[in-house]
Amino acid sequence: MNLNEFVESFETLLKEQHLLDEQIRQGRILISQLTSSGSWFQDSLASLILDPKWRKTQKPSIWPNEITLYRSANPEFVILAYIWEPGMVDTIHDHGSWGVVGCLFGAMDEIKYHRLDDGSREGFANLSPHLPIVMNPGQSTGILPLDRGIHRLGNVAEGYSVTINVYGKSMRRGYIHFFYPDEMSVVPVYPHTTQKVALAIRSLADIDAPWANDLLHSALHEPLPDYLIRECHRALSRREGGKESAA
Repeated sequence: MNLNEFVESFETLLKEQHLLDEQIRQGRILISQLTSSGSWFQDSLASLILDPKWRKTQKPSIWPNEITLYRSANPEFVILAYIWEPGMVDTIHDHGSWGVVGCLFGAMDEIKYHRLDDGSREGFANLSPHLPIVMNPGQSTGILPLDRGIHRLGNVAEGYSVTINVYGKSMRRGYIHFFYPDEMSVVPVYPHTTQKVALAIRSLADIDAPWANDLLHSALHEPLPDYLIRECHRALSRREGGKESAA
């Protein structure tokens, strides 16, 4: 199966409108077929390395090792490749959508996590890990949305590994959560450009100057996304010495 054949098959799967578990089951079959051979991937690598115009089509991402291979117009789904350096392990995180992940080259392990708390306490998360699984080329895993899909992936090959990740329509756009089990903490994380704005907002909580407070209040009157408005409320709450706002 090549990439174009996979896109057609995945579009057909989505049109059939299965229940989520069945979509993931059939999606895993398709991603396993795609990742059983890596010959089709040479065209994507050639475009990335040799075609500056193609590189400019890549959107900002949270992950520096992410490559967009296909994005449906709807948008119903996106196909991404991730290139994993030796020993690379990502931060524990959730997802805004369901998806399937297949190993194309190398070997990857995955640990899924169960969230024990109800998510009502700002910045707090209590996670319990499942046993890790290992994926070799042609093997796959399924991803559930939001708190049901918390996991982390890691490269367990001696050299580089590549995964192909396909995600369905987002239930929550703009950010994901990073989890830190040792501190029992969770923070929202954004694509690089937006992350700079979020960091600037967060810094205003600790800048001891009247203009910092004025700037936060001014930002609340701007047409910012809801998640950045929440960052402003949290920063103001920290300045006032109270609990972080859950607004």
